[in-house]
Amino acid sequence: MNNTIILYDQKISSSKDLLVPFSDTGAILKFVSENNQPVIHFWVTPPTVILGMQDKRLNNLSAGLEMLSEKEYLFYLRNSGGLGVVTDAGILNFSIFLPDKDNLLIDDAYEKMFTVLKESFSSKIKTGEISASYCPGTYDLSIDQKKFAGISQRRAGNAVAIMAYISVNGQQKNRSQLMKDFYEISNYPLKNGYPQIDIHSMENLDTLLGYDLSIEQAKQKILATIAKIYTISKEEFFIIQNSLPYQKAYNATLKDLIKRNQQILGEK
Repeated sequence: MNNTIILYDQKISSSKDLLVPFSDTGAILKFVSENNQPVIHFWVTPPTVILGMQDKRLNNLSAGLEMLSEKEYLFYLRNSGGLGVVTDAGILNFSIFLPDKDNLLIDDAYEKMFTVLKESFSSKIKTGEISASYCPGTYDLSIDQKKFAGISQRRAGNAVAIMAYISVNGQQKNRSQLMKDFYEISNYPLKNGYPQIDIHSMENLDTLLGYDLSIEQAKQKILATIAKIYTISKEEFFIIQNSLPYQKAYNATLKDLIKRNQQILGEK
């Protein structure tokens, strides 16, 4: 495997860029699959609720979206399953893209992300679903039964993306309350896997570690762990991003995302 890993540290500054990270995910997966080249991706957003495909089945989704708008949260529907999460300036989104020519098992891929975050932050980090959190999953990450991160993955061709949502700092109980209100106002079906959220089930990583931790400091801790295995390249991504194959894959994913979001917003 290529021992260089390419770093894409993305800046999302306005609502018009909100679909960009997920469009990049599709394009990066294609690039990694075709070039056997690992990539890591950081991104942070303005206050936003990222909805999962399951959220389309809420009984009164329009009421929930109206509430988010009133609270001045942006929102959009991602092109993968699961439930909604809140992102803002205190949430670090981190993805590892790996070539998958050896057919990496689903659990093994999750373990790779778990290992990176455990080595970066604390040996106390455990995996296991925190059922009363928003977007609960088997590979929730927690310390002392308080969830601070969730992991998902996406595959295409010969590549896998392992994606982590990390609550680094900020008002985590407010995020949990927002999602609790959203699901209640949207009249969620009780028997269809929607969480009954306890706002005390999640906490920020800085609180759990017991010291101040900024997004930039969290990135540096992760990069220090990655650097034990790979040589990190910070320059190459922008060359790749401007290539014709990348742009074609990016535009195809963006077109699909726009279509999905037009449907959820009731646009024609």
